[in-house]
Formats: sequence, C-alpha cells, structure tokens
Amino acid sequence: MTEIIVREAEPKDAQKLINFLNQVGKESHFLTLDEVGILMTATQMSEYLAQIAEKDNNAYLLAIVNDEIAGVISLTADFHERIRHIGDLFIAVSQNFQGYGIGHILMADMLEFIQEIGVIKRLELQVQKRNERAIHLYQKNSFEIESIRKFGARDELGNLIDVLEMVRFFD
Repeated sequence: MTEIIVREAEPKDAQKLINFLNQVGKESHFLTLDEVGILMTATQMSEYLAQIAEKDNNAYLLAIVNDEIAGVISLTADFHERIRHIGDLFIAVSQNFQGYGIGHILMADMLEFIQEIGVIKRLELQVQKRNERAIHLYQKNSFEIESIRKFGARDELGNLIDVLEMVRFFD
C-alpha cells in the first residue's frame, strides 16, 4: 500500500464523501448506514463540513490513499454548554482498504485531536456486539462497554441484534 494521508474534511470533499458513505453503507453490515445511503446532497454535505470545521468540539477526518477516500472518522458534539463535553464517534473504512491499519490510524489521530483541544471529556460510540474487530480496536484505545442495547439494530437478514454502547473518558 502507498502513503496514507489523514486530513480534515473540507467542503470541497462533499461529493467524494457522499460517494464513500454510500459505498460503505452498501458493503458493510456493521454500520447504521445501509444501502439507502447518506441521503444528503453535495450542497448539504458541503455546508455540514463547513459547520463542523467551525466548532472546537467537532471534527471530520478523512484517510486518503491515492486520492481516494479509504476511511473516515467523525466526532460530533452538541453546542449546548451542559453537554458540549460529550462527543459521539463514527468510523468507517472501505472494504478495499480494510486490514491495513487505517482504522487504527484514524482513531489515533482523532484521540490526539480530542486531547489537544481538551473540550471532550466523554466520548461515546455504538458498535454491533458481533463486530469483534471493531470492539478490539475500541478496547485497545481505552473504550469500555458501558451498556448493551438489547435489539439495538437489525442484521442483514432482518434479525434483531444487540449493540454495545462504549465510552472513553478524558481528564
């Protein structure tokens, strides 16, 4: 594999990001995204990315390989003072690029951003209980299982499955 570049998403990335999210929605049974896709226009995504960039408790990072989006990680948090310290994490890596450590790289860069900025004190994510590779990545990065959401999602066959709610705290 060639060089992996991790950088912040910019409004000009909107269409490529939509295409990536629609692709991973079709190829992965582990994401909340599915074959319906992200349901955003390029203009809406561009505006969303611009808004993310303005906030100190939000970030959207892209992993780029050969000018193609290989993976993404996003941090979203509310602007209300009472809960702006709680971040929600989303991560996805394209099937074509899995097994190269891109998820680890994205996670490390996002955790570094969170620690540098110092706003986020509670970082949350949800993961299907059957997604052992992702759970391993999260636990390796000091996330712990906080609760199990019984029947929190459906699998590709329509069966109800459990979702783990995981959390990491920052001082």
